[in-house]
Amino acid sequence: MPKAERFPLNVRDGAVSVKIYRQKARTNDSGFAYVVSWVGGDGRQRKTFARLDDAKLEAGSKASQLAAGLSTAGLLTRSDIFELSEARATVGLHGIPLLSAVAEWSKARELAGAALIEACSAWSERRTSQVKRIRVPAAVDAFIADKDAANKKGSRTYSAKLKPLKAFFGEVYLDTIPVAEWTRYLRQFEDSVTRNDLRKRAVTLCRWAQRHGHLAEGIVPEAERTERAKERATPIGILTPSVLHDLLHHFRRYYQEHLAALVVANLCGVRSDEIQGKRDHRERRQSWEDVHIDRRFMSVSAAKENTPSSRMVALSDAAVAWLGVCPGTHRGPIGEAGVMERARALAIADGFQLPDNCFRHSWITYCVALTGNKPAVANEAGNSVKEIDRRYRVPRPKEDGVAWFATRPTRPPATRRPSASATKSRPPAVQTESPAG
Repeated sequence: MPKAERFPLNVRDGAVSVKIYRQKARTNDSGFAYVVSWVGGDGRQRKTFARLDDAKLEAGSKASQLAAGLSTAGLLTRSDIFELSEARATVGLHGIPLLSAVAEWSKARELAGAALIEACSAWSERRTSQVKRIRVPAAVDAFIADKDAANKKGSRTYSAKLKPLKAFFGEVYLDTIPVAEWTRYLRQFEDSVTRNDLRKRAVTLCRWAQRHGHLAEGIVPEAERTERAKERATPIGILTPSVLHDLLHHFRRYYQEHLAALVVANLCGVRSDEIQGKRDHRERRQSWEDVHIDRRFMSVSAAKENTPSSRMVALSDAAVAWLGVCPGTHRGPIGEAGVMERARALAIADGFQLPDNCFRHSWITYCVALTGNKPAVANEAGNSVKEIDRRYRVPRPKEDGVAWFATRPTRPPATRRPSASATKSRPPAVQTESPAG
């Protein structure tokens, strides 16, 4: 039986060693990703692979290249070595790799010619005379503290996202980081969504620094001059009209206390967090007092931040019918704190296949199919037309929209829970499609 690999793996070529680390990655079939790490002329480098064999090939190649570089170094004269050492020490004072510094100098020389020093002096006097220098870790800490003080959840939103930035740049002054170094920082992250998310946080940090005098005013921050990565379209999961009908009847029979929350999610398109409350604000959730069945509309009690704070959703005939059979006094919250998480868990345990956000995806999809009016649907959803096309909607014919809103309560409620054998043969309950263009 072959011996299990122990990580980190060391791939050697002479005196050179390249390491392979293993980390968890849910998106890979094996459940792991493999990170090749080595130290080169630009400092520590990393490259991530989905397969161990590919990582080993890359590690072997890098080890050979580095070993070849060491042998070539043996041809350098004492004077060459001294000059190289002095050059690295000089640029090291600014936390910039030697090659980046040479490339930056070459471009500046091309623009300013022989008057490079005079041009830099004039620019410095005009743009940066008032800059209050701050090192990267201190800038991150002060930025997060400002957000926390303004009740903008700085620690929760930014701590994890800016931690890699602090580790990468260390004690470098924020105003000395050129676009080439920002680009090198972002290239560590192969996943486009992750890279763009971290880029967005870095740009936000730099704009804050600019407002507080830590970066020069009147120019685009260097981090903002980096390229956004192209993101792959993610699949959008929706339910079929027949599955919605089964799901609502299932909850009416067995989990009546959660029925209203499912109706509001599937037939009114209200976000889960608006129904059940965010984890740190469970008390802010949808209220029966804002559901006006007699007048056929509802107001969203606690709209998501950075969306229209007060929006109204029209109640369809289907929504009115289903809300009318929901038990209780119809006062206070329509569901318990965390009701959508509880309802999802119960439905999945009983055999329903429910991808992330499928209730809201479905409502937007079938509303647009039924009405053909994207702006009106976007207004009720609290989103833009661009966003619902990009992230929420799957193209569907009008008859599917009619079918979605044709569901009505027909079966009488019951109190007994379903048996495991009753749900084993449930058919697939979801359709997954690429986003609408």
